[in-house]
Amino acid sequence: MASSDEPTASDAEPVIGEHLRRTVAPPAVREGHRPRLVSDADWAHASQKYELEDRPVPPPIPNGWYSLLASHELGRGELRAVIAVGRELVAYRDDHGVAHVVDAHCPHMGAHLGGGRVRGDTVECPYHAWRYGPDGQCVEIPYSDTRIPAKACLRTYPVQEVAGMVLFWFHHGAKDPTYEVPAPGEHGADGWSEPREYRVELVAALQEMAENNVDYAHLWHVHGRAAVPDRTSEFTMDGPFSTVVEQLPDNVEFHRNTYGPGVATLRVPDVMTIFATTTPVDRRHCRLLWHFYFTDAVAPLADDMVQGVTGEYGLMADVPIWQDKVFLERPLLVKGDGNIAEFRRWYSQFYEDA
Repeated sequence: MASSDEPTASDAEPVIGEHLRRTVAPPAVREGHRPRLVSDADWAHASQKYELEDRPVPPPIPNGWYSLLASHELGRGELRAVIAVGRELVAYRDDHGVAHVVDAHCPHMGAHLGGGRVRGDTVECPYHAWRYGPDGQCVEIPYSDTRIPAKACLRTYPVQEVAGMVLFWFHHGAKDPTYEVPAPGEHGADGWSEPREYRVELVAALQEMAENNVDYAHLWHVHGRAAVPDRTSEFTMDGPFSTVVEQLPDNVEFHRNTYGPGVATLRVPDVMTIFATTTPVDRRHCRLLWHFYFTDAVAPLADDMVQGVTGEYGLMADVPIWQDKVFLERPLLVKGDGNIAEFRRWYSQFYEDA
């Protein structure tokens, strides 16, 4: 199990200024470079409209922890219907303040529980008022004194709330969690901002997005980076966890700590931290919920930094690539392509029972 995730602290003055802007919000780093944006071209829409025989199916949804909602979106006694991991789910917060996630459809007649209500620590079906407890078992059929059938049961998903997000555990074989997700130490810490929320839904397979982090060669062509950091980055693995440390200009480092396929903490130490969750809606779509944290010293740069990470030289530069690319099980990798093969070996553990 993972221990608490403490921020990197330093007594040195935080590194801010033009080179930081170039790190997280780079202008045209190479003369004449302009990222390819979704609005710039007519994408291969046929691949989305039709079933093409030669188009590979994206990888299955991996096992792991994923975010479903921000904690503030699920009040006491409330429920929310959400589509995630290729399933219709319902999240509810019981009268004790505990969050639960269950399959959406009542096994009685198939009604969607999103139209029901919370009673105590149970969720009540809107159709015939069957009630299901935290373990998914039906605890009451109000109009019948018959024995409750054993099959009157919902699939439930383990839940933990971390740094203001409701996370749920998904496993194809319904096995128990094999690791935990630590909260970033910056959350609620003195000298750090309140989380700044960023959300977007993308056409992209989850593994494709994850591989991006060790695909150093694309940083030059897609993101306009002045150099390819294949010799200045280190990728290490520890069970379901992995770490990327990249050396940036002026002795600044970028750290990415990954917890399974769906959660990561990204840091420019003593400057900015992102608690980043990426949830597969299905095999071809992902939903991002990110929380940005900034030190007090760089608060005036916060808007620029969020835009740099998520805007046309950051996340959005990758979107048209992900939207139209296919997943190749055996890509033609060459020297300089980074740690993609090593990353895939590590990532394969999350496909157990898939």
